[in-house]
Amino acid sequence: MSSVRRVTKGPEERKSELIDTAERLFLERGYENTTVSDIVKEVKVAQGTFYYYFASKQDILDSVIEREIDEPEKDVMHIACGEGDAAAKLKEMANVILNFQTAKRGLIEHVHEESNAIMHEKMERRIIARLAPNIAEVVEDGVSKGLLATDYPEETAEFMIAAIIFLFHQPDIDDDRRERLHAALEKILVKIFGLR
Repeated sequence: MSSVRRVTKGPEERKSELIDTAERLFLERGYENTTVSDIVKEVKVAQGTFYYYFASKQDILDSVIEREIDEPEKDVMHIACGEGDAAAKLKEMANVILNFQTAKRGLIEHVHEESNAIMHEKMERRIIARLAPNIAEVVEDGVSKGLLATDYPEETAEFMIAAIIFLFHQPDIDDDRRERLHAALEKILVKIFGLR
C-alpha cells in the first residue's frame, strides 16, 4: 500500500503560487466573481493557508497589482539614476510606460472589462503612485538646470503618467488614430514640462 505524500512548498513559493492563481482567476472571471474559496481550491490548500499570507481578497489583489508594476518601476528608477539630460530621461520613461501597455496588452484588456472595475482603478492609482516620485526627481533636476520649466514637478509627473494611461483606454483603435494620439501626447508633454 503506497502512501500519498503531501507536497510542502516554501513560504515564498506558496505565496507566489497564490498570487499567480488569483491573477489568473481575476482575469478569467473578474475580480467581483472570484472568491477566496475559488483561489484556494485551484491551489489545493486550506483557507487558513490563504489567510496566513493575505488578510483578504482585497489584500491579494493589491499583491497582484504591486507585482505587475515592479518591472516598469525598476526601469523608471534605472533611467532616473542614469546618464542623460532630463528631456531624454522623460522620453525614455514615457516609453517604459507605453511599453508596459504593449507587453501587458492582454492584462490591460481584461482590466478594462466591467467585472474588473476595482482592479482597473487600483492599478491606475498604483502606477501613478509608484512611478511619479522618480519622474518628479528627473523633472526637479531638469528645472534646476534650466532645461524644464514647471513649478509643480510632482503634480506634472502625475499628469504625465495619467496622460499616457489614457492611451491604455484605447485598445481597439486604428493605426491612424493611435498615431494622432501619440503626436498629441508628445505636444502635451512638451508644454507641461516647459521643454526648451
